[in-house]
Amino acid sequence: MQVNIDVSILSKLIAELRRAAEDCPRCAGTRETIFTSRGRDNIVPCLECENIHQTLEHLEAALAALKER
Repeated sequence: MQVNIDVSILSKLIAELRRAAEDCPRCAGTRETIFTSRGRDNIVPCLECENIHQTLEHLEAALAALKER
């Protein structure tokens, strides 16, 4: 199945989401790193940014997959 997604549009969306996370009034996009028994886990210190970072994780993976094609 061929997916017709413009990579530049996806790149712009990712850039906008990163900018939104950096402009968070509560934490300014900073991330806190914790270490657990399973290894290193990154967490987001405020709930306002959590959804943005989760979305970015998926979109960045999709962009990498599209660029490989």
